[in-house]
Amino acid sequence: MLVPNSGTGPEFWSTRLATSQPFRYWQDVVCRELVELQIDTPQPDSFEASMLQHPLGPIGFNIIAARQQTARRTREAIGRTREPRFDLVHIRDGSVRFDHYGRSFELHSGECVLIDSSEPYSFTTSEFSICASLQIPQKWLRTCIPAPEDGVAVPVRTHSPWGNALLATLNALTPESLQTLVVPANWLADQIAGLLALAIGCETPQLAPNKRKLLSRIRQTLRATAQDEKICPESVAATHNISKRYLHALFAAEGTTFGRELLEIRLERAEGLLRDARFRKMSISEIGWRCGFVDSSHFARRFQQKFGKSPSDYRRLIQPAR
Repeated sequence: MLVPNSGTGPEFWSTRLATSQPFRYWQDVVCRELVELQIDTPQPDSFEASMLQHPLGPIGFNIIAARQQTARRTREAIGRTREPRFDLVHIRDGSVRFDHYGRSFELHSGECVLIDSSEPYSFTTSEFSICASLQIPQKWLRTCIPAPEDGVAVPVRTHSPWGNALLATLNALTPESLQTLVVPANWLADQIAGLLALAIGCETPQLAPNKRKLLSRIRQTLRATAQDEKICPESVAATHNISKRYLHALFAAEGTTFGRELLEIRLERAEGLLRDARFRKMSISEIGWRCGFVDSSHFARRFQQKFGKSPSDYRRLIQPAR
């Protein structure tokens, strides 16, 4: 078994090495060796996790296996960060749900996503998950990709050739393969950056970093207020001290619209409530209303367009009658 060391080779941490308080031990390891996060778990006394860390040129490569956990990256933590990074997260087992850049999405085994550690985010893992996390210095990645922010919070799945090439390369990264490399580690890091550029290059139009971060804050406002049926472009623009025209231009540069973004957030929220057993007895119209839909027929029509089933049929499928 690998043990913690201070050299240039692989390092290993496990809650099994903790004599007491395994979850506290894990929190300390993650904040010290990976990134500062606020972490929680439903079962701290029986929590189990491990992390293997291996250098890969300018990139830090980590394999993390853990029981269910929820984590938040706060602005306070970001303010204490010396070197901003991007984290390329590759799911190897289980699933992880992220909220980042104003977007909410779920990754499953074999998928990856780029995370911006200089902006807040949160995630919740499945009951058990294994993930690879590549810590990429922002300054270094910008020498390979002009605007990495354009690929942040955009899941890379298996529907594109370059996405498949990136995912296959990430899947090939193992402790064994990294210790038997026949090429310099810097060369492999460059190849990963190149494949990442190809995988995300056509996903979204480019925005300048300052506009990207503004759009992220606008999306966060939409998520926080989507249940309000009175929300409108004018009110959101006023919240961020910009004009309505500029607000629409930001969404247009992303190939979307204010209305489409708001609708997606409301539908995602409604889908979550229909999945939740605590809301089993709540009527469909009440769920729609709680998510910002005033007209129940409009809610049902839009939901079916997105998920392929009516809200009632979807709930029956997810939560069979007891």
